[in-house]
Amino acid sequence: MSGKRAKRLRAAAKITAGTSERPWPRIANYLLVFALGAVLGGGTALLASAKSTPAEPPAPIAQNSRSLEHLLAMTPEQLAKVDIAEMNLLCATGLPGAEDMDIDKCLAKLDKGAGRVKAVTERHLYRLTDPGYKEHAEHYKHSEARFRAEWLMSVLQKDIGLHYHTGLVRPDEPAPAPKTSKEHFIHGLMDNDDPRKAFGGNCVSLPVTYVAVGRRLGYPVKLVCSKEHTFCRWEGADHPNAKWRDRFNFDGAGNGFSIDPDEFYLSWPRKSTPEQVELCDWLKSLTPQQELATFVAHRGHVLAKVTKDLPGALVAFSHAARLWPTSRSPLQEVAETFGQLWKLELAAHPETYRKLYGPQVQRGASRRGSPDFVAAGRSPRKAAWWQTEAGRAANLAEVERTNEINRRNLQRMMPGQPQQHQPYGPQAPRQGDPTPHQPQAPARPTR
Repeated sequence: MSGKRAKRLRAAAKITAGTSERPWPRIANYLLVFALGAVLGGGTALLASAKSTPAEPPAPIAQNSRSLEHLLAMTPEQLAKVDIAEMNLLCATGLPGAEDMDIDKCLAKLDKGAGRVKAVTERHLYRLTDPGYKEHAEHYKHSEARFRAEWLMSVLQKDIGLHYHTGLVRPDEPAPAPKTSKEHFIHGLMDNDDPRKAFGGNCVSLPVTYVAVGRRLGYPVKLVCSKEHTFCRWEGADHPNAKWRDRFNFDGAGNGFSIDPDEFYLSWPRKSTPEQVELCDWLKSLTPQQELATFVAHRGHVLAKVTKDLPGALVAFSHAARLWPTSRSPLQEVAETFGQLWKLELAAHPETYRKLYGPQVQRGASRRGSPDFVAAGRSPRKAAWWQTEAGRAANLAEVERTNEINRRNLQRMMPGQPQQHQPYGPQAPRQGDPTPHQPQAPARPTR
């Protein structure tokens, strides 16, 4: 993490500190006004309080699926109505680390967290317009959308306790292989009643949690993928609420909050080229179908790396490729996984495949693991006709026939001469051969 980025995160954390309070003189004035109102209102206030109802937490998003098979069979229109959190949790079912996962309990925790975020955000929304908090308003660029996005992450991290499960991996270090599904799915953030004691999350699970809670509050938030990273985007340019009409990336994979342009993610946390971005369809707001493709691909990674279930991983990556056909990333996973399976098959039955396909089966897998279908396909490659015994005999007969025709033509053109096949090229004259005509050399001049 660069020094500039760390400095920006510390500044944001200072401004969004949830324990900040108003100056005491202002609080005293408010208390005095409240006391006078209570005395003057008397019984009217009591009656009004008896009729009022407490504020209800945000309604949970509709839950339309209870099995991964049902989820994979849905149309894009149906997937758009499924809670992203439920979608993520269903893709983790049956994986190591998710044996005791309770989907209903996880979704209830997200609903409760959304209620907490809403209450705290509304209580501090005055900072955008209060002259006493001019510095805060400038920090948020006087944008309510930025304010809500930052307080969303601040409350979830500081008040509720969502956290990163390990230290951040340096950009120049390879990402370690996962050891449990909790590293890829959001149930790792909710496997304990106290979120601070939970397993935790990372850059592929924390953003899903932020988006799930944000959508419960009606925020126009999306997931975005880059190379080995996922972040959030406020996509509210056409939102009915004019105060929410903004578009920016926001990130909180570790501790803190940051807003960076798309170009930033070409080099962080992993370097990528514009060509890679175009091929893999990165840096675009994901549709519900692409979100499901991402979660299914995570399932494939856990199956391949943790349980070593390569056939199951191949199925998962194939579903991801079907759901996100404009991205080449799932196709690469399909090719590499199939290549690993093919290598294992060749190693298990080397003599059988050598008899079927010949010595070339030894090179049946390339360096990246993709199979060489020409060398070791479903059926052995047939030899060319001219390479067979019949082909070679036919070629020899054609050569003899051509030679006989040439001898006859030469005998007809030069009668009386011995007709023997002469090899091409210069040779010394033999006895009886006609001497070729040579012009007479000019005489030397005499004095």
